[in-house]
Amino acid sequence: MWILSKLFGLFSGGLGESLRKAYEAKLTARNDAERISAERDLERIEAAIEMSKIAASDRWGATSIGRYLIVLPYGIWWSAVFFDSIFNMPWDILALPPQIDGMATVLIPAILIAEVGRTVIRRK
Repeated sequence: MWILSKLFGLFSGGLGESLRKAYEAKLTARNDAERISAERDLERIEAAIEMSKIAASDRWGATSIGRYLIVLPYGIWWSAVFFDSIFNMPWDILALPPQIDGMATVLIPAILIAEVGRTVIRRK
């Protein structure tokens, strides 16, 4: 049940719900320290929302394509491994083909580094 609540939590509320809660915390702050903390939370959440907007608008960038072609299938594979370890499924997927494993080992960190670099450059 906990896993399902976390999974559905990704699709309901998310940043919008966090923004609402942080704004309410700012309004109900009892002292300056609580108000400053809530304002920092608001700034952090607003930055995350802005980054999400930028990422969503760049559908054909190299990192977006990399996510679709490499990270998404690799994540699906890890999910299958997870479910196989819990539910003892009839498939045998514990080993990736060596070519895919080699690509994922290099490309996933490269995609993540590119994302961080792009974020840092856009902030300047």
